[in-house]
Amino acid sequence: MTTQYTPLSGIPYPQPSDPADLPAQLQSLAQALDGRTVLRFGTAAERDTKIPAPVAGMVAWVASPPRLTHYTGSAWTPVGAVPVFRINSTAGTTTSTTYAETLTGATGDPMAASFTAPGSGQVIVTVGCYASSSAANVASYMGAVVRNASNTVVLAANDGRAAQTNGVTRSSLSTQFLVTGLAPGATHTATPAYRSATTANTATFGTRYIRVDPIM
Repeated sequence: MTTQYTPLSGIPYPQPSDPADLPAQLQSLAQALDGRTVLRFGTAAERDTKIPAPVAGMVAWVASPPRLTHYTGSAWTPVGAVPVFRINSTAGTTTSTTYAETLTGATGDPMAASFTAPGSGQVIVTVGCYASSSAANVASYMGAVVRNASNTVVLAANDGRAAQTNGVTRSSLSTQFLVTGLAPGATHTATPAYRSATTANTATFGTRYIRVDPIM
């Protein structure tokens, strides 16, 4: 078939001088369109196996977890922001002065929120809860730990990014912070973590939640 292409998408089309070979012409057209449609796969692994050399701009639907992705030229990332939200209504306590991801007396810990890093490599993490201290003027902190797919900590919990209360009265508190430098298209987790300012104080946390918002 004579090599002629449409000016915008570069789709080949036959010329009057070409032999009358409809199957070959349709095959050429189908192959050219194949990578320009919304591709469909069961998993990201299946997508990566069938498309070993993706081209920037390709779009693929992955069924598990359900997500529309596109190839940026360096990684497959979600087409739109996909916020992740986790909540745990059970209350628990800690006397640990280092950040712990599991509370005494609570169920469902650690409550990791799994997310895919967007093309920007940036997300906003928000944590919140009801909290109190057993002693006046002694702080209780709720922060979050961010890990990559290898379970390596890429951002540790820190008092400067934590929600804090100093009172014995049950208080509602929350905080949010920006995480940068994540590997685009890679799976990460953000997990709430808690601590008390002193081991003599019992820090109590209830109705805990974490939310991750990708920045596209």
